[in-house]
Amino acid sequence: MMSTSRYILLLIFCMSAVGMQAQEFEELWATGSAVPEGTCKLSKHPDGQFRFAGALNAGELKIMTTEYYQEGTTQFLKPQLVDSYLINYGLGYVLTTDASQPGWVVSFQEDTYRFLVDTHNRKVTGELMLPWNELFIAGSAIPGGSDRVEWKRDNMQPFERDHDNPYLFTWTGELGVYDDVVEPGRFKLEGQMTWGPRELHPFVQDEDIMQASQACTGGPDNKWHVSQNGIYRITVDIFNETIQAELISAFGAPSSTAVEEIWNAECVGPAEIYDVNGCRIQGLRRGLNLVRMPDGSVRKVIQR
Repeated sequence: MMSTSRYILLLIFCMSAVGMQAQEFEELWATGSAVPEGTCKLSKHPDGQFRFAGALNAGELKIMTTEYYQEGTTQFLKPQLVDSYLINYGLGYVLTTDASQPGWVVSFQEDTYRFLVDTHNRKVTGELMLPWNELFIAGSAIPGGSDRVEWKRDNMQPFERDHDNPYLFTWTGELGVYDDVVEPGRFKLEGQMTWGPRELHPFVQDEDIMQASQACTGGPDNKWHVSQNGIYRITVDIFNETIQAELISAFGAPSSTAVEEIWNAECVGPAEIYDVNGCRIQGLRRGLNLVRMPDGSVRKVIQR
């Protein structure tokens, strides 16, 4: 009798484990009265999860496995709970082919909804995305970003936020692989001048920044990698979680002249350069420099 009970318990455990395995979907679609276009394809990221970023109306949102409803074939990711709001900290879902089952509640219209379909844990997490006030690049790939032991939090370098799009950030500066540092050539992005809680990472460790196009908000502590020393321009859209890098000028040993040419070409006019005490200088000096652009904005440039 005891062995039979153990067998039954083991069978239940194995069935539960199988039932909780990660689900694999090729595509997922959002539909319903809350979707302005009627139907919208979700973005599948390298981690196998699906994401949405965009405008929604007040109404009902359903997540389904086909672009168009096919009776008996289309599956819906139905909330486990009644009246489940799309804005949540993670609510479970179950699969159903019954199109009459309720979806997710969107209570008001807004342009900046984001939600994640976590197929590993079978949950949907949603938010109303608000702009970040700042964004920083951190790590050993920036001059002075680390020593042999650790990354230097106080030496993070700020991005500049776009005047028209508060979700868009741009940084221009030196990246490279340096000696006597921990994790040579690696970096990540922080939403504040400290480690977390807002961070952006690549989906894969050591992804070449020149090949990168997507960024992960949070997630594993992966870092991007740079393989060539030079002046880079990195553009990040934190709402759509995209990243794009451009190698403006490659060099073996950086020079002040090369950096100044980048600033001048970018601003269509001469840039004014100041030291940390606010005194105007003729060119970039070793250490921290303040560069005043023709539009009045000020950028920090660290010269080795």
